[in-house]
Amino acid sequence: MYRVLIVDDEIMIRRGLSKIIKWEQIGFELAGAVGDAQEALKVLEGAQVDVLLTDISMPEMTGLELIRLAKEHQPRIKTVVISGYSEFDYAIEAIKLKVENYILKPLDPKKITEIFENLKNALDEEQKNEQKVMYFQSEYEMLRGVDAESKGCQEEYQAQLIQMLEEGRYSKMDTFVDQLFAFLTEGKIDIRDYCLKALRNAALYFHLENPPLFSIYRLKQDSPEYIEEGKQRFREDLHLLMAQLRDTTESTAILVSSQARRYIELHYRDKNLSLREAADHLGVSYGYLSTAFARTYGKNFKAYLMSLRVEKARELLMERKYKIYEIADMTGYGSSRYFTEAFKRRYGISPVDYLSRLNGGMERERNE
Repeated sequence: MYRVLIVDDEIMIRRGLSKIIKWEQIGFELAGAVGDAQEALKVLEGAQVDVLLTDISMPEMTGLELIRLAKEHQPRIKTVVISGYSEFDYAIEAIKLKVENYILKPLDPKKITEIFENLKNALDEEQKNEQKVMYFQSEYEMLRGVDAESKGCQEEYQAQLIQMLEEGRYSKMDTFVDQLFAFLTEGKIDIRDYCLKALRNAALYFHLENPPLFSIYRLKQDSPEYIEEGKQRFREDLHLLMAQLRDTTESTAILVSSQARRYIELHYRDKNLSLREAADHLGVSYGYLSTAFARTYGKNFKAYLMSLRVEKARELLMERKYKIYEIADMTGYGSSRYFTEAFKRRYGISPVDYLSRLNGGMERERNE
């Protein structure tokens, strides 16, 4: 289970968050529930914490100051902040610190549960990606006695193979195999050993529960046609692997696209959010995510992000609590002008005019 630390100077909120939220059911356990930042830092110094859930406005040290110090102790910690409606300046600073989410008082247990379910999914994905990296590193550590340049080339070919499989560039495989075998032959690298590891790594990367039995395993070094037989067996094994991947490609694309959508919903406030950032976070290539997302949702990543931002902005306008420039910052637009243009394209009316209609014409004077 992942560990969450609750920090709030109001004892009733601490107790409520500790008792009302069914932490274990959503994959978390409490690392503690403390009343100020100093107590929180003591916990962070002595124990691993995956998520810090903190109030912004606290005596002596604010929640934002605590977040900065927490990231020094545990750089990968996720953060969620709690705030009142009147603390907008704090909210802007929280966005700059790239907090995972921002919860407004009064607290809604259902909303908090949803936020932490999404966080668990994000943490699960990070853990899977780390396991992939560790597996590849352990495999390549076995290549003892190989000079650094050759070892680097071997890793590049492995990465290239996975990327081609991931993006479905099956028609290019024969050319890739020819280039790979030219490299292996010139470098006098064990063909059977390298190809078997490459195939197994690919099967692991794509989470194939029952990968095919690879015929390259039966390649004998004393075979008179060692290189040509190895090339033929490797091609056959790749075709088996590709056939199995085709059967799972659609479901995998939907899963990855769903994870990307959740990532957008968590980070749309960040004006620098991009497809490449989401792809890196999910551990897939830029091209693969771009294609999969568009196929799954009928619109590309950027169009989905823009649509979500403008809808969130409209919801904030309807609350009638914020200035236009504040909403632009809160929804990742970065500038009032950019926000106004996007809003007008979507709804055919400027945000100021939209507010005027809501408030009987009074809002235009207040915003201009």
